[in-house]
Amino acid sequence: MTGGVPASCASTDECYDVTRFAGDNMTLAFIFNSNSTGMGLKVRVSNIEVASVETSPSIATFHVMTLNPSNLVSHNANLTLTYNATVTYKSASGLTKFHTWNQTVTTYYFPTSYTLTSISLNGTMPSLWSNSPPVGFPIAQGACTATFCKNVRFISINMTNLVQRQSTAALQATSTNAEASIQTTLAGVVTNFWVPGDTLQVRINDTQGVNVRGSNIVAVRDPNSLVPLNQTFSPPSRGLFLFNFSGVLPQAPLGGNWNVTSVFANDYDYGVVFHTFRVEQVQMNQGSFAYSGDNKRLSLSGALSYGSNSTTKPANVVGNIFAVDSGAGPAPVSTPTITSGTNKGVYISNVTLLNGVFTSGESLIITFTMVNPPSNGPVDVNATVDHEWINGQTHGASVTIPLTLGDQPFTLSASNSYVYKLNATLTIGGIRLVITSLARGNSVTVNMPAGVPPVTSVRQHPGLFKITVTSKTRSTPSPCGSPICTNSRESPTYAYVLVNPPVPGRLLASAPFTTVSDGTFTASITSGGVLGASRLVFLALGQDANGVIIRAQDKSTPESTLLQASIDNIPTATEGQSLTVTLHLTSNSTIVNMNITVSLDIDGKGVVQSQSGIYIPHGAKKDVTFIFSAPSGLGVHSLTFFSPEYGAPLITGTLQVSLLQSSLQVIIPAIIGLAAAIVILLFFLFRKKPRTVPEPSAKDKPAGGRVAKPNPGSSSSKSLT
Repeated sequence: MTGGVPASCASTDECYDVTRFAGDNMTLAFIFNSNSTGMGLKVRVSNIEVASVETSPSIATFHVMTLNPSNLVSHNANLTLTYNATVTYKSASGLTKFHTWNQTVTTYYFPTSYTLTSISLNGTMPSLWSNSPPVGFPIAQGACTATFCKNVRFISINMTNLVQRQSTAALQATSTNAEASIQTTLAGVVTNFWVPGDTLQVRINDTQGVNVRGSNIVAVRDPNSLVPLNQTFSPPSRGLFLFNFSGVLPQAPLGGNWNVTSVFANDYDYGVVFHTFRVEQVQMNQGSFAYSGDNKRLSLSGALSYGSNSTTKPANVVGNIFAVDSGAGPAPVSTPTITSGTNKGVYISNVTLLNGVFTSGESLIITFTMVNPPSNGPVDVNATVDHEWINGQTHGASVTIPLTLGDQPFTLSASNSYVYKLNATLTIGGIRLVITSLARGNSVTVNMPAGVPPVTSVRQHPGLFKITVTSKTRSTPSPCGSPICTNSRESPTYAYVLVNPPVPGRLLASAPFTTVSDGTFTASITSGGVLGASRLVFLALGQDANGVIIRAQDKSTPESTLLQASIDNIPTATEGQSLTVTLHLTSNSTIVNMNITVSLDIDGKGVVQSQSGIYIPHGAKKDVTFIFSAPSGLGVHSLTFFSPEYGAPLITGTLQVSLLQSSLQVIIPAIIGLAAAIVILLFFLFRKKPRTVPEPSAKDKPAGGRVAKPNPGSSSSKSLT
């Protein structure tokens, strides 16, 4: 009833199964009933066919798929044909009769995604269509509508001249490459350079014509095919898929282009696609890193390479040297404070990193101060945050945030400034930012894209953030001559590290560098921040098109830039008395010299005396002598010796100022109060003749006949502690 093959019964056809009438004469009668009152109908009956049909398709016995130079898949399939153009049957009278069919047709089915190019029998194309490309003159062809067809086409070929044959039909066809693309991705973000230890991920676009499950065999090869990595994945259908390799990229060999190839196959489609990438570890040559000098100018140098297996030198690598005290907690690092922007709009006066070195699971914490000059009046402000690499390169990692956290409209305030905290958390797919108004406590959370090349939590790197504020006045004319005023400020450079054990601590100072053609570099740290570190280590972080670099100081004992300070005991002084105090300094450093200023502060009221240019070679001692007048006011006074370059106070202590010098005070027992001391003082000043000092009473005499230790606040001698 469906018409079977070669073509299904169309809506304008009438089809009947007449199998039971085999051997009988048949008469087809057409009866027409018309209610026409005009002229009669003209009827023509045509295309009456009687056919014997095999409705169980045979599967190809052989099918090979290859990718040709045109990036098309060539299909070569063989089918075994066994048929007979004659039929033997019994007539109605019981006689055996023979019948030869007037026409024999074979029909071939193939996916709609195929383009059939040739059919041959036993190596020869039938004469009817051998000269008519691509497959001559078929009896019928098109989309198959039979119940067993889905996204299938057919072509029917006249085989009448081949009455009885067992033949092999060879079909050739083409289809598109079942693999459209492959990319190497790091946590879903496309990247083409990798380092040993990374977990490789690939993104594959499977576009097979027949949408059934297949297999992706993904193979990774280094330039010398020494470290093959193979893994098979099974995508359930066509589409984009992310496949993660189990295991990580090996440590060697390095250098050259690596290749990742994906081969897709199912019973109907085939595809091959490949992609090249780099596996590089920019390394510091063993023993090449060195530093010398003092805190005024510390010179650093080193040499980079791509490893022992690469002769290519990493030229033009941009990086940063970070001096870190891994034995201390985070401390702020700020940009210099400015008092105006590039125009008259709202500007950022300073940006501070509260923890300039951090690692996985931590957030980089930034504060920035936004200033609205009084002349601007009320303004509305948006902030745009861009992530930048250390060479100032933006890479699409950007987000804009309206600062509607309760501070708007920004008007003249007591301090005329607004302070915000920015928490930046690195994720595998970008950066999560939380901006908080410190005045209001309100916050907003936004997600920043990773950019290209990506900034991600699984790749260590140096970087910085640029914050741009755009302001628009509400009532007064724009102070900058345009509707929107724009000012921007970059943060100090941060270091994101993934070393074990973690080294985050206090960021002391940093300096940029760029390698020359042979991979060497020099850098200078001109900040005094390297002093006062108990565990000073240096990190080299950077990247080029082929790799990233990280180096921790390879010393068994990290450098120490601590100063040990002590002073001699000081006798008690009277008001205004000239005192001499010697400060003894000893350097713990084995490499870094120290060039510092040492100042003396009394009672926290300001610097009494300073000495500059005090040079202490590494491991050496230095004495610094201060001559000053004792402060006015009886009692205990605090002394603090400090260095602006060193940061923390060098040493603190107390000084006792009394009415008498210590040489006279020895006769005053500790338990005598101030009033008694004054009486004794008058006695010595106005005596006419020697007198015997009376013995203290039993009540006042110290136990054991010894002078008791003075109580705090007494008039007896105090030495510096």
